[in-house]
Amino acid sequence: MDLQIKGHAAIVQGASKGIGRGIAESLAMEGCDLIITARNQEPLEQAAREIAAASGRRIVAQALDTSDSGAMERLAQRAWEEFARLDILVCNSGGPPAGTIKDLELDQWRNAAELLLVSPVALLKSALPLMTKSPAPRLFVVTSSSTRQPVAGLTLSNTMRPGVMGLIRSLSDELGADGVRCHSIAPGRFATERLDHVINMQAEKAGRTAEETRDGMVASIPAGRLGKPVDIGNLVAFLSSPQADYLTGGNWLVDGGLVRLVG
Repeated sequence: MDLQIKGHAAIVQGASKGIGRGIAESLAMEGCDLIITARNQEPLEQAAREIAAASGRRIVAQALDTSDSGAMERLAQRAWEEFARLDILVCNSGGPPAGTIKDLELDQWRNAAELLLVSPVALLKSALPLMTKSPAPRLFVVTSSSTRQPVAGLTLSNTMRPGVMGLIRSLSDELGADGVRCHSIAPGRFATERLDHVINMQAEKAGRTAEETRDGMVASIPAGRLGKPVDIGNLVAFLSSPQADYLTGGNWLVDGGLVRLVG
């Protein structure tokens, strides 16, 4: 299927590895030009070179601290300078520290709110004037399956990420007249460094090995495997296409059937 997004321009945060990179790769292979961001310049530039070589598209690497609102403004300006358009915005950050209410300090709660809620809003507010010039603007915020079902030991994520669902629902209404289609993406268990950290934490708490904990996690997934970044990348590419123009406001579980809740 031709998704008809060739020549579109996108910003993808957290794209040097993991889920962000999977999204960047899928969009590039569909013909999009990209600005990709991450904290560390060297691995980001390597990712840009590899994605460009595989796709033949223009991939611009820009190191970014998501806590810097001025950096968000500069990122939107960079999109104008590089492409004179912005069609797709993917807000994707790492997760906050693991821990329970007994472990976490108040500053960690404030930092989690900044990371998961304030940062996407800051980037969107900077990018929106350019996005509304697009014939098919799309906003994505990558969250977690914890928006539907809490994950043990990830109290900050369990608390903050559902707020993104409220944000997306609100924005789909507020920005619908401008043509902006808004989505939150909720990954389940994906083979990333973040998951390795969670597995080690759960294994230590349960007195099990990391391998036993991982095997038990996979056994709980009806699809029988951990997710791959391309699983999310392909969904984002489809939702960016004209074929998905009637879809907005959704919270898309990409979890291999992990979450059993109805509704």
